[in-house]
Amino acid sequence: MTLRNLLLGLAAACAAGTGALVLAGETLIVRTAAARLEAATGRPWSMGGAALSLWPVGVTLRDVATKTDLGPAGPGSLTIDAVRLGGTVRGLLAGGPDEVEIVRPVLRWPAQWWREAGPVREAAPPPSPGPLPRRIAVRDGSLALTEAGRIVAALDGISATAQPRGDGHAVTLAGQVGGARGTCDLTVAPAERAPGPATETPVAIAFSCRAPLLSDAPLAGTADATLSGASLTLARLSGSLGPDRFIGGVLVDLAQKPFVRLDLGFEALSLGTPPAAGRPSDRNPSGLAAMPDLAGLRLFDGRLRLRAAALAVGQTRLGEVDLDLRLADGSVDATLAPASLHGGQVRGRLATTIPAAPDDAPRHALTVELTRARALPLLSGLAGFSLLDGTASATLDLRGAGRDGTAIRRSLSGKAALLVENGRLVGIDIPGVVQSMAARVSSADTTTFDRLSLRFQLQDGRAATEELALAGPLVTAAGSGAVDLGERSLSFRIEPRLTRAAARSLPRLLDVSLPVIINGTWDAPQIHVDLAGLMNDGQLARGLESVGTDLLGGRNGGVGGLLDMLMPQEGAGRSSPRRQGRP
Repeated sequence: MTLRNLLLGLAAACAAGTGALVLAGETLIVRTAAARLEAATGRPWSMGGAALSLWPVGVTLRDVATKTDLGPAGPGSLTIDAVRLGGTVRGLLAGGPDEVEIVRPVLRWPAQWWREAGPVREAAPPPSPGPLPRRIAVRDGSLALTEAGRIVAALDGISATAQPRGDGHAVTLAGQVGGARGTCDLTVAPAERAPGPATETPVAIAFSCRAPLLSDAPLAGTADATLSGASLTLARLSGSLGPDRFIGGVLVDLAQKPFVRLDLGFEALSLGTPPAAGRPSDRNPSGLAAMPDLAGLRLFDGRLRLRAAALAVGQTRLGEVDLDLRLADGSVDATLAPASLHGGQVRGRLATTIPAAPDDAPRHALTVELTRARALPLLSGLAGFSLLDGTASATLDLRGAGRDGTAIRRSLSGKAALLVENGRLVGIDIPGVVQSMAARVSSADTTTFDRLSLRFQLQDGRAATEELALAGPLVTAAGSGAVDLGERSLSFRIEPRLTRAAARSLPRLLDVSLPVIINGTWDAPQIHVDLAGLMNDGQLARGLESVGTDLLGGRNGGVGGLLDMLMPQEGAGRSSPRRQGRP
């Protein structure tokens, strides 16, 4: 055998041996990784393969998956496209990689996972963990909560990184729910232990979160976090929502059905219109903000206690707010204790039932009691309605259903009553209109009144009344009409009559009820006199009959006298030629 053939034979043997070593190494890696994952989680794992990299040193696990049967709640599964482990050879062999990257993890989990069959078994304690990797990253992950084979809540586009910073770690999280994407930056470090008996070691957390489509204001703060079994507690919580500072605490209990409790206190809190609202676009031509999807609220119970010395919702201002919100089995019950509102007081209760069927709309019930609040800033702030001012009291008892504000307004039914005292109608002078027999209307015109009362019946988003009554020093009025909440429009017919003092200077002919029509959008209503109704008025007809005997020469001067009264001749006030003696 020549030397050349010997070298070729050795090279072939080395190549075959290297290939066998690589294959044996891949099988060993898959078997070892699966065994370690099962020991740590108590669940079996499968893998599609593994690959070695000599430079940089690393291992890639492909198609990693596990499944769990949770009995009546349904199955759960986790699939991962790839897990990449990097570091030194010694570290990888010891199970301590320096870097871990998880690519496209997809977790599908039963929404009712706590309803698994049989009692919860105590899992064997996992082995003591080694040193944490220097960097952990998750790319393009998703979480889907399922119920009866359908997805009831989902979190997409999940990305996360964690790496050392000082004596702790810096963590960046991002994800998307529906069309709203949010990001959070956190730092985690050991916290100072409070004096007293030894407890679980707390960690200090500092966070800063943003969700641009929900609010322009960032959420930032600090807290001491303690994990005890399946309960997470955030104590000494303090922070800010935009410029508004708060303090409070949070408890999350995952022992059974998730329970979340939040206690927050603000000196002042401003809740403006979400940035997405009021901006028409191709997807949202109306510019109206949609209500967040409420289906996820069925997945946990909880309680929120919110206190604020001052609360601003758009243009509406409340003081000394105490809001208690309870969530249980998909029912939300929010109670507002008496709070100050534009010089008066308001209290109310909102109950919302979130259906299990995805095609059913949430149902809402609202009761409100308003006492002696200033009407103009309240109505203009809530609905842009600036026609009415005074001291307002109201009661609402409404029912509705829908997933957004427009659908809810169009479905409303129930009862409402409004009483305004010592007020004025802005933009119309009803006594002046009656006295001048003209519809001269401007923003400077007003009608003062002592009392205005309305009682509404609501059906399918339309509030109708036959009980409009107004009483004032110059005019009294009755009327009827309707407010269309879905179209944000109104239509009223008011029949005012001057009081005796206001009508004393008018001829009897003009002492009539002059119908006034108010209609159009409620932020810019049109106001005019109903002349057709005036011509059909019986009082006017009787007034004409009363002067009929004088038309041909009565005490008022007959036809000529009437014409002189209605259409004075040029030079009126001088002696009429007909009354002068013959030459």
